[in-house]
Amino acid sequence: MNKYKIILAIFFIFLFPISLIDENVNNDIDYKRIFQNTPKNSYDNMITTIVTSAKQLEKQKNEKRQELKRLMHEKEIRKEQLRIERQQKDSSIKENIEWLNFHATYYGNDCIGCSGITATGINVQKTIYFKGLRIVAVDPTIIPLGTIVEIKTPNERFKAIAADKGGAIKGYRLDILVESERVSAQYGRHNVQLRIIK
Repeated sequence: MNKYKIILAIFFIFLFPISLIDENVNNDIDYKRIFQNTPKNSYDNMITTIVTSAKQLEKQKNEKRQELKRLMHEKEIRKEQLRIERQQKDSSIKENIEWLNFHATYYGNDCIGCSGITATGINVQKTIYFKGLRIVAVDPTIIPLGTIVEIKTPNERFKAIAADKGGAIKGYRLDILVESERVSAQYGRHNVQLRIIK
């Protein structure tokens, strides 16, 4: 700062006497223009230019960052959409492929000649459920005992456990346990769809 003051002082020492001696010199000196051409003003201009450029670069960087963030968000949305579409497709294929046709009959837990205990040892004398699952009798060569299945009948859809078997239950047949022999007679017999869950 002192250096600039000294330069300006020397400049005025030389400039002022010359303007007094030479009458042809224009007395309307553009001091503003002189100050603009001083080293300090050039330095300030350079700093201003650098700061402006830095701000512009930071703005461009922020814009690029926002654009990248937007693109990443769109990519994540598209990825999720593809996952959902693939899941729906897989589910639709599963729904169409895994369902098997069975012929169903019904038996009551009060049936004559039944022990009230299934082939897997479940006591069904007072219930038609085991751990929240319905109970069905199957041919163990087709559906292994203990298998969890889902069944669609003309009247209902439910999950069941293959917990029983019977001499008349052969091949793609199953016997569905209901509350009584009277109820079983009302249901009769019909075709159902079954799929293995696990």
